[in-house]
Amino acid sequence: MKTTLFYNGICHSMKGQYDVFSAFTVSGGRIVRVYKKDEAQKLCLSDFEDKVDLLGKHVYPCLIDGHTHMLLTVAVMAMGFNACEITKDGVEPHTIAGVRERVSNYAAKQKKDAVIAINNYIRTAIDERRMPTREELDDWCGGRAVVIYNIDGHSTSLSSAMLKKIGIEPDGHSGVLTGEENERAQGRLIDAVGGAISLPTLARGIANFHNYCAEYGIGVVGALEGNGDSKNDTTTKLIIHLARHFDVGVRLYLQYTDLRRVEPYVKWMMHKRVGGCGDWEMDGASGSHSAAFAEPYIDTGKTASCYYDRETVDRLCAEAEEQGYQIASHAIGDLAIKRLLDAYDKLDCKRLHRIEHAEFADDETFRRICRGKYAIMAQPGYSWIDKRYLHTYEQVLPEQTRARMKFKSYYDAGVLICGSSDSPVQDMDPYLQMLGMVQFYNEEESLTPYEALTTYTSYAAQALEEGDERGTLEEGKVADFFIADEDFSSLTPERVVDFRPAQTYYGGKAYKPMDGTVGNLLRLLLKRPHLI
Repeated sequence: MKTTLFYNGICHSMKGQYDVFSAFTVSGGRIVRVYKKDEAQKLCLSDFEDKVDLLGKHVYPCLIDGHTHMLLTVAVMAMGFNACEITKDGVEPHTIAGVRERVSNYAAKQKKDAVIAINNYIRTAIDERRMPTREELDDWCGGRAVVIYNIDGHSTSLSSAMLKKIGIEPDGHSGVLTGEENERAQGRLIDAVGGAISLPTLARGIANFHNYCAEYGIGVVGALEGNGDSKNDTTTKLIIHLARHFDVGVRLYLQYTDLRRVEPYVKWMMHKRVGGCGDWEMDGASGSHSAAFAEPYIDTGKTASCYYDRETVDRLCAEAEEQGYQIASHAIGDLAIKRLLDAYDKLDCKRLHRIEHAEFADDETFRRICRGKYAIMAQPGYSWIDKRYLHTYEQVLPEQTRARMKFKSYYDAGVLICGSSDSPVQDMDPYLQMLGMVQFYNEEESLTPYEALTTYTSYAAQALEEGDERGTLEEGKVADFFIADEDFSSLTPERVVDFRPAQTYYGGKAYKPMDGTVGNLLRLLLKRPHLI
């Protein structure tokens, strides 16, 4: 088996900020040996037929984005566009009229029977502070089937044709879904959007996904897929089969509460996993007024309830734990986090369970998380954007609730707090999330650049229960790494978001961008399938 020497580099193991070495060998897709500087100087380069001069550049283990919705990400990359964009001057467009112009222009170029998925609508930055109605979408899009996703992923606007596609009678319905009604329609929406993807469009979306991951140095994604409201969930089945051939590692979390629907896929999983969002959501999101808080929202004076009662959550978690699944569950508001923790604390946990988001734990719940054995999947890039451009939290949450947002406190307590994107709710850019860590919403809770990087490497690997396989550059681990011109740890906070790898390697082989053709996709699918 061929051995390749990578030499003349500054290789950051991520076992400690100052743990570096100069060279390493790769064989069979794994790191065979690492060489400290003095050892590397004694190497005879002529002994190695295959070698790569790192030219004094910095080497890091590939990043892990532990919370994505990959199917919808691929769909958006293939066939969608953003309703709003965040610019240095604010959000544009910021009126319903501005959104109408953008959506109408796009729809006019599509076929009459087209299905249109529009992402990144920012309700709290729109002057009217609302989602478009069904009647407006019908008018803007000429009767086409359209869905617009709010930026938090917990509110959607649907045209009459789209409502019909997912089995909702349009007459008398505003077309705006929020709260539980929205969450319980996501599988049918994904079926409608996914069913409209052609083979060339799918090829383009998968190529864009791969190229995007490689551009940012992402080696593995946690893919939270499947929704119980879809009877056959054909599009989820398709993306699972495709993902087994991807160059980017995929770790599947199926969002079914009926574990019988998960069982057929266990044979393809590296570890048994279940949950995420979808049917495993304890609540919604603050921007959609569906996150469950003890205190009312300041703009409405109302509260939102948890989606499940205590007995149901206890039962779901107990069944999953008993059958050997790692659990991931979405919980944002303080009441939702407590409900999930109450269920976790009753388990005789033999594995690491996850809390997705966990933004607003109160002080006692924070202490419970620190005492337990849990991983948190966080997306602080959103709060960074919100504080500067959207001001959602200021509009809807009391000051004392916002003050409870923590990051450094979790990190210092040894909690596995991990960076992730929640793509396509947010862009997959990991350096935006790390910017949100080094300039956290509450400044005293900010991390250093090195600490931020650990949340995407060693911490994220442990949260996937793969700390012995990846997350650090060590002998015996998978040779997924990237090369960069700069030392990430030395960056100022302002420069974190502009950091980019120069080259990404999967299994010790340099990634070559995919061209998005059907032929390129077919060649990918001829590769030997692997566990997900």
